[in-house]
Amino acid sequence: MAGRRKRPTLRLSNGYWVTTIYRPNGVRGTVSFGTTQRRSESAIRIAFERWIELFLKHPRKTLSFSSPYEALEYMIDPTTITTVGQLFEKYRVYFEENAPEVRNGKEHPDLRLIKRANRFVQPYSEWPVDSFGPDELNAIKKKMLNYKYKAGKQEKHYVRRGINDTLDWIISIIEWGVGRRIVQNETLIALQKEFKPLRMGEKGAIDKIKRQRVTEEEFNKVASISTSVIGDMLRLVWYTGMRPYEICEMRPFDILRDDSECWIYIPGRDKTPVGQHKTTRYGKIKVIPLAGECINILSKRIKDFNSKKYIFSPQESRAEFQKTRRLNRKTPLSCGNRAGTNRKDNPKRKPKERYTNNSLAQACKRGCKRAGIEEFVPYDLRRTVATKTRAELGKEAAKTLLGHAEESTTDIYLLEEVQEAMKVAKALAKYGKTG
Repeated sequence: MAGRRKRPTLRLSNGYWVTTIYRPNGVRGTVSFGTTQRRSESAIRIAFERWIELFLKHPRKTLSFSSPYEALEYMIDPTTITTVGQLFEKYRVYFEENAPEVRNGKEHPDLRLIKRANRFVQPYSEWPVDSFGPDELNAIKKKMLNYKYKAGKQEKHYVRRGINDTLDWIISIIEWGVGRRIVQNETLIALQKEFKPLRMGEKGAIDKIKRQRVTEEEFNKVASISTSVIGDMLRLVWYTGMRPYEICEMRPFDILRDDSECWIYIPGRDKTPVGQHKTTRYGKIKVIPLAGECINILSKRIKDFNSKKYIFSPQESRAEFQKTRRLNRKTPLSCGNRAGTNRKDNPKRKPKERYTNNSLAQACKRGCKRAGIEEFVPYDLRRTVATKTRAELGKEAAKTLLGHAEESTTDIYLLEEVQEAMKVAKALAKYGKTG
């Protein structure tokens, strides 16, 4: 068994004062402190003692400098340099102070990616920020490909898009540092030119496979087998293509009925005149038109249009589910438990005030299981609506319906990019008949 390594010592070799050290990766190396032509022997020995103390505490950071004297200059006076860890911490504070407000006081989704990026740059946290380059970013990319995290009882890998998003944030934070004159522009240019994100099909990269388009038959089966609350929520998503959280947070107060044939839903209308939505920061007003069957569904559920209570209640859905169980009961009432006799006064899990993305998705999955079809979630309905709208009315119409600021975002939701080619083929076929 190898013993503990001795403290490095200074020695004279071919006229140069040097020391032999072991790098953090275990490789042995030599560090030169120069000759006595520029510095006296006593000055060299003093510098060595100061440098060796720094090296034993921060080996990576100390060895990242071009010479031991440069390490002493910057590390003894930390105000002259910013490390990778300091840069990321400064950006996190900046982001938290300037990030737009998120619904219901939740953590901003971008902040989760920033924290993830910070976690993976930790091995380089003590490095001078200008020492961080493409090789280090590629090393982080490889580490993320092999990294496993726990999701409940399962272990999962990050998908390709999640890895690329994290790496993009690392580059963006360094770009922010360039603007604040913390990072040299050459560092950013090197990262942007030499680093390549993960491509689809690249070895080790996992792509999240999207469910194929939900057919109308499949949708009707799930909507009819679910409670009326869940069924109506899914129908509104099917008719409008709205986001799941938008249907969960819908309140009567947010609905304008100036036009009797087409109502307008503005999420968070009590916060600002144009509502509270993530697209507001781009200068866009989020408006969801409700026409036809949507009006019929909401008219039956809303009694007071000035109310700020959520339209779709888990408590109502639970009561309906229990009532259905009572009606379908096969055990005589004289036997077993009667309804309500075995309930706890203060159960640990009570129905909440409104649905969330996750609870609505779970309810949808349970409906799929009972209907005996492949599982889908409300976001799959949104993508199906986007595909159908683009096929019939074009890409701009799909962008408008979904409320995206850019068309590139709409493309994420489309299931059949081949539709563009099909349009061209149909146009050519028509041209051939008339030509």
